[in-house]
Amino acid sequence: MPKRIESHEEAISGIDNARQYVEMAKNHRNIMYGSFLDHIKSLGVKGGRYLEVGAGTGVLAAMIAEDNPEVHITAVDISSGMVTVAREYIEEKNLGGRVRFVAMDVADDVMMEELGEFDLVYSTLAMHHWKNAEKVIGNLLKAVGAGGVLFIHDLRRVWWLYYLPFRGSGFIASIRAAYMPDEIKTIFQGLGINRYEIKRRFPYFMHSIIVRK
Repeated sequence: MPKRIESHEEAISGIDNARQYVEMAKNHRNIMYGSFLDHIKSLGVKGGRYLEVGAGTGVLAAMIAEDNPEVHITAVDISSGMVTVAREYIEEKNLGGRVRFVAMDVADDVMMEELGEFDLVYSTLAMHHWKNAEKVIGNLLKAVGAGGVLFIHDLRRVWWLYYLPFRGSGFIASIRAAYMPDEIKTIFQGLGINRYEIKRRFPYFMHSIIVRK
């Protein structure tokens, strides 16, 4: 398998750019997140405190909150502009009482500790952008309470997409930056964690990591 090429995508800057991204996510939310909702349901999470990492537009958080009236979600993103427009979207959906947004870096130990513990910590399409995946996953595991679940859903590096020509950043760059199961195994070995699952998902350039406490 070709080697991993890091791709640290810059956070979306500017309110106008963030609003355009939110509109795109709203218009394509079922395509982008429909299967993810099914994966969340299949976890059988007990309890209603959720943490979404790399929450971006707030569209996924809103879908989960609407689907689970008993759930309260803390949604974090490194982009302050994105957090601003995500809050606007959540207020439009009348979900402000159950979904709160925080602008922060999940690699920050202190800020992560201040968030507390959760029944479900989840992330979608973000791991391949993390500058230090082992550090971030370690922090996320600390945020999972007893009996809780860590669920990371991301791209998988596949050769038949890796070699497609491209210019600049984008989907192919993300594929090239994605992790393979053996690399994920190495990360978890570094954390001293040996009880986890890696599930391949359709389409076959996706997979999920599941850790239960």
